[in-house]
Amino acid sequence: MKLPKKQVIGTTSWLVPGTYYENALIASPFVDFIELLVYTWDEDTKALLISEIEKLNSLTEKNNLLYTVHLPTDNIINVEMAYDFFLKSNLKIINYVLHPMEGIEKFLLKNGKNVSLENLKEEIVYHENLTFDIGHHMLGKKFPKSYIKNIREVHLMGVIGEEDHLKLNEATLNELINFLGERLTSIPIICFEVFNIDDAVESILLFSRYTNKEG
Repeated sequence: MKLPKKQVIGTTSWLVPGTYYENALIASPFVDFIELLVYTWDEDTKALLISEIEKLNSLTEKNNLLYTVHLPTDNIINVEMAYDFFLKSNLKIINYVLHPMEGIEKFLLKNGKNVSLENLKEEIVYHENLTFDIGHHMLGKKFPKSYIKNIREVHLMGVIGEEDHLKLNEATLNELINFLGERLTSIPIICFEVFNIDDAVESILLFSRYTNKEG
């Protein structure tokens, strides 16, 4: 699926205890997309997704909800199986996020156009499409300025001390603005990678106040 023409705002599928659909349903009124977190690929995860694909698609039909997928983080075999599963689904998926790991070179040669590599605290690997995680940048290796033009997706959250994935705060937002500058407004996908419904809402409201002020 092609990237949306306007910047889209989303959050994770782990906001409240429950399934992918239950989280997507509760968040769908205030986001453009849901990041489906699939940190491994096992029979339980696959079965749950199979049982919910039609309900997830119904949210696209009713609310124009889109999806991104955070591919497994444990090994490339699980990445390939999860990726094949979602490719064959009818979900409207606008991006896949992948961590650097052994074996990604071959995978990206075949599938790199709709996959963005995320910067980790301990490792940053160049790819034509990148996901910039502000928490990993602030707490670990610094994201090279020369890579900013390749950012397709931002993972946004609050960072306090050594803790990330908190609700967005002004200090972290200012760090993001100062680092990305005008490029921030042209990055197509902004994902609030927090794991609490109230944190997601408050983070989006703070970011919206910034974008409205800039707009």
